[in-house]
Amino acid sequence: MSYTVAQNTTFLTAASVLQKIISFFYFILVARLLGAANTGQYFFALTFTTIFTVVADFGLSPVLTREVARDTSNAQNYVNTILWTKALFGVAAYLLAIFFINILGYAAETRLLVYISGVTMFFDSLQSVFNSFFRARQNLIFESIAIVAAQFITLIVGTAALLLHWPLMWLIIAYAIPSLLNFTYLAVAGRKFYGLRYLFAFDKAVFKTFIIAALPFALAGIIGRLYSYSDSLLMSKMLSAKELGWWSVPYKITFAFQFIPIALSASVYPVFSNLHTGERALIGPLFEKSWRYLFYAVFPLSIGLFVLGEPIIKLIYGAEYAPSVWPLKILMFSLIFGYLSLITGALINATNHQRTQTGLLAAALGLNLILNLIMLPRIGITGAAVAALASNILLCVGGYYFSRKYAELNIKNISRQAFAALWPALVMGMAVYFLAQRVHFLLAIPIGAIVYGALLFASGGLTKQILFGFLAKLKKQPV
Repeated sequence: MSYTVAQNTTFLTAASVLQKIISFFYFILVARLLGAANTGQYFFALTFTTIFTVVADFGLSPVLTREVARDTSNAQNYVNTILWTKALFGVAAYLLAIFFINILGYAAETRLLVYISGVTMFFDSLQSVFNSFFRARQNLIFESIAIVAAQFITLIVGTAALLLHWPLMWLIIAYAIPSLLNFTYLAVAGRKFYGLRYLFAFDKAVFKTFIIAALPFALAGIIGRLYSYSDSLLMSKMLSAKELGWWSVPYKITFAFQFIPIALSASVYPVFSNLHTGERALIGPLFEKSWRYLFYAVFPLSIGLFVLGEPIIKLIYGAEYAPSVWPLKILMFSLIFGYLSLITGALINATNHQRTQTGLLAAALGLNLILNLIMLPRIGITGAAVAALASNILLCVGGYYFSRKYAELNIKNISRQAFAALWPALVMGMAVYFLAQRVHFLLAIPIGAIVYGALLFASGGLTKQILFGFLAKLKKQPV
């Protein structure tokens, strides 16, 4: 049972939208009821543990997806070997997290939060074995269900903890419970729908082959995690817990909208991989189409949130989080380049050029660290936002440069599509800004969406042919 790229993207996007909506309102409760300082501590514990997920995964997930997509006949052996490998690596990652949180001298309560969060990391790593398998089979429906279910359970447990004034550790337990439940659910789905049998079967040849192939992914994962979270680690030592709490708001808002490129890249990655072994000429058109869809989404989103950043933060999170406004505005421009770089990364990895992607991530991490060390002491969290923008630009531009080496990309088509989506978004931004001065900004948002949609059709960026073609792919029956 497999689905088209459009269907899989829609499944994962719909699930991610619902998950992000639940997460958005849940984090509002956390931020308002805990206050900036406690929110900073909670945010740091989750961030710190997330860094060690790369040790638990060790780059094996994308390799498993790639290899199963190319050869389904050995899927059973692959899954069992990687499942046991990840169990061992997960234990190692947990022990490393405990070691570093102690040696770095954090407070006892923070250490306890990390200990509990490590359980979530372990089971999330095991979950990814099944998600990688399902992605290779071009079936993202189970992963989509798991995403929504996990966030809903977290909402229930976390909200109870907040309202009943339970200790802070219960907000971390709220993530561990659904992680265990989802691992069980995905394992059952793999057995029921694809006949997977879970045995203590460890194939040394498969292990060796996968580890060698995964090394560039593992290194890229380590660098990528540090790239994503190094600013928070530096803040935990260079700034106050309250400032880290302020940073968590624009970071969470920005991260919440990354579900679109993540879903799309998850869908196109196995397709890129398949095309690389056969019809390579089709990689370029799929890349251009992917960027076109991202232009439609990211331009109005970034410009709209830039215009409305201040009233949104003050209304939703309260006046205490006013220092979060300008970092959010800057991160909205960073979001554009972050969206596009996920597709360049998928193409580069799928065409067996993992080392190139690793090099790009290393360069972006280096730039990010240098800028943060310079600007955090001077302008605080605004400096972190500027560093994120600069490094995302580097990652996107570099990714596009190398993508052109591995696939035939038409720069004229891409430029035309970008302009056709950009100018309607700029006009929409001006309209929203004008309306927000006269009516409540919540009323300006749907009007802005209508303006953007109408102008997108007028510009030729979106046509009936494109829209109906996309809808036809959604209706296509799975095979």
